[in-house]
Amino acid sequence: MRTSERTAWGPYLLVATGAAAGLCAIGVGAPVPTGGAIMGCGFLAGSLVRVAVSERRAGALAIRGKRVDALTLAAFGAALVIGSLLMLLRLHDS
Repeated sequence: MRTSERTAWGPYLLVATGAAAGLCAIGVGAPVPTGGAIMGCGFLAGSLVRVAVSERRAGALAIRGKRVDALTLAAFGAALVIGSLLMLLRLHDS
C-alpha cells in the first residue's frame, strides 16, 4: 500500500471508541442517560476533530464535505446528549 492510499483511522476510531464506551457503560449497569451522554460526547469530539484536521488526515470521517460531516456528527452528538439529559427529567409521578 502506497502512502497516498493509506487511510487515517485515528479520528474514526475516536468516534467508534466513544460509541463503544457508552454501550459498555450501559452494559455494565450504568444508567442509560450516562451511556447516551458518553456516546454523544464521542460524536461531538469527532465533529471537532473533523473541523480541525485536513481532508487527508480525517480519514474515514471524511465522507462528504467538511462542513456537512461536522454538522452531521455535531447534530447526532447533540441529540444524544440532550436526549440523555431529558431522560433525567421527572415529568410525572409513576
